[in-house]
Amino acid sequence: MNPLRTALIFLLAGFATVLTAATSNQLLTINSPWRYNTNNLDATPQWKTTGYDDSAWPGPGNALLYIETASLPAAKNTPLPTNSSGRPMPTYYFRTTFTCTNVAGVSSLIFSNIVDDGAVFYLNGGEIQRLRITNSPVLYVHLASSTPPGGDATAYENFAVYVAALTNLQEGANVIAAEVHQSAANSTDIVFGSTVTAAYGQTTNVTRGPYLQCSTPSSIVIRWRTDLPTDSRVDYGTSLATLNQSVVLAPQTGEHIVTLTNLAADTKYFYSVSSSDRLLSPASTNQFFLTHPLPGTTKPLRVWVIGDAGTKDVNQRAVRDAFTTYNGTNTVHAWLQLGDNAYENGTDAEYQAAIFDTYPTLLRNSVTWPTLGNHETIQSTAFVDTYPYFDMFTLPTAGEAGGVASATEHWYSFDLGMVHFVCLDSMTADRATNAAMAVWLRSDLAVTTNRWVVAFFHHPPYSKGSHDSDVGGTGYNTEMGEMRTNFLPILEAGGVDIVLCGHSHSYERSKLISGHYGISPTFNAGTHVIQTGSGRETNGAGAYLKPDGLGEKPVGNRGTIYAVAGSSGKTSAGTGLNHAAMYYSVQELGSMVLDFKSNRLDAVFLRETGATNDWFSIIKEGNHPPRIANAFTSGNNLQFTVLCRAYRTNVVETTTNLMAEWTGIFTNIPTASAFNFTETNALAVPQKFYRVRKP
Repeated sequence: MNPLRTALIFLLAGFATVLTAATSNQLLTINSPWRYNTNNLDATPQWKTTGYDDSAWPGPGNALLYIETASLPAAKNTPLPTNSSGRPMPTYYFRTTFTCTNVAGVSSLIFSNIVDDGAVFYLNGGEIQRLRITNSPVLYVHLASSTPPGGDATAYENFAVYVAALTNLQEGANVIAAEVHQSAANSTDIVFGSTVTAAYGQTTNVTRGPYLQCSTPSSIVIRWRTDLPTDSRVDYGTSLATLNQSVVLAPQTGEHIVTLTNLAADTKYFYSVSSSDRLLSPASTNQFFLTHPLPGTTKPLRVWVIGDAGTKDVNQRAVRDAFTTYNGTNTVHAWLQLGDNAYENGTDAEYQAAIFDTYPTLLRNSVTWPTLGNHETIQSTAFVDTYPYFDMFTLPTAGEAGGVASATEHWYSFDLGMVHFVCLDSMTADRATNAAMAVWLRSDLAVTTNRWVVAFFHHPPYSKGSHDSDVGGTGYNTEMGEMRTNFLPILEAGGVDIVLCGHSHSYERSKLISGHYGISPTFNAGTHVIQTGSGRETNGAGAYLKPDGLGEKPVGNRGTIYAVAGSSGKTSAGTGLNHAAMYYSVQELGSMVLDFKSNRLDAVFLRETGATNDWFSIIKEGNHPPRIANAFTSGNNLQFTVLCRAYRTNVVETTTNLMAEWTGIFTNIPTASAFNFTETNALAVPQKFYRVRKP
């Protein structure tokens, strides 16, 4: 990288999405002064206009203006007032002015902000942008829809207001106003500061992304879209301060697809995207990628699952925000989309609104793996690659992400550490047992040695939601019946642990079952249920147990969970939500979160309210019973070590008479292969026995 370009990126990283030094003018800096007010100004809408007299407002005070103890990416300069309880007020109002010249040549205003929690920005009285505010009109008592990513304003958030929205930009003096809202009544912090830069001339703008695709242990694809054709450049490195590697593609294009190779496995890289003469999206704490761990690697993994999410409305955003809150700062290692990702017809514009405008932060740092639904094809069953879906996603076809090469993006597989994922096309592919997809599936499952296997596709084999899997003939449900009859035997024989589908706008979760391939009246609990109970260790008969095929082919036909997670954007009335295979069914909005920890899978159904209405665990059992070792006494205390399986529940029990009942005195789910136990005053009784068991 040449020194001039390096200097340019250093100056702009975190401050602007698109600009060049020769054609821009910074109007406000991150420490510019602002006047501020904490009074309810709903009855005084003039506060945001040019003619309003703000001389009675406190200040001006230099940004960052704050009530915050966390470390921030810019200096905290002006403390803000609190209420009588010492907490921030519900809403804060800010005003300042800037001078702009040659307004006729301005192509965009570029904002880079530090805001906690949500904000609405105004230019000379007209609204120009929102961050995490959904109410209309916006009132003093309204709360922000969520906190900044990670909970605090630890990174700059950027947006550009283009010339079409700058009709009220004036030559000379202009007023920028902002109102900042808390996300909760008991919030303890507020932060505000903003840079504003005027860009002149024809400026290339990012209109989609960047977003991550097709991650492997040694490569990843980074995509973005621009409004003008340019060349493509990605700078990346393991340190945010030093992006010391780059890939440049010379062809001019608006659809940028850059593959990075020779990466280290299971490694976090920060990245920026650019054209040859301007930085388009700077590296930041929220713009990074994590390469996949090597296949078989045992490490904790989190997977987010959404189905039928693409409604582009408050329901979709509520499900998103609930997951953002639940996930916190945890890494999302894979994000599965179960089809019908953008209603109604899966067009490019509908995908822009439903996916790229709805999940911009997550797309920058998490790889999404989609499957084809009926709304992606406008209900067509033609097996072609001309649907917009195939232009927007880069999916593995040559086995580059793990598994067997599929030679098509309609179905594919990938490895993520100790988990093997299989995606099928239940909408347009030939679903016959001897057709190409089934032949590929058998060969793919035959070669995996990963501990866990997950399959996902759109049409659920079992559902009594908005679609009934018992109804055959023409229409959507043909796919449901054929996937059940023709593909479940292959999946179960291949040791698949969980099958994830959408299509029905409900949440339905089966028991641990195997061998049922007919309609619901033929389901026989005595024959088809492998293990009874809820699968909940804390409330029920305990986790579902399966044999562990670690290092070998997964053990087949020992039980699979079937989940319908098609309520991530809307719910629809069904036929009773009473399929005999299901343990839990509900017509509620939500998504699924899967956590893999060594030989343990924990899954939850996360409501849009943040509630976890259903949860279950699967534990892979090997020949590793817990045992006591290294016992010794210290005074009247007894101490010993329990050797066990990580993430498996162990109960320490005791009795004073081997002919009597045992009493549980300690429960532990260790993160390692051993844990220590101490009982005080254990030697105060003449005789006592101990044992450890798996519940």
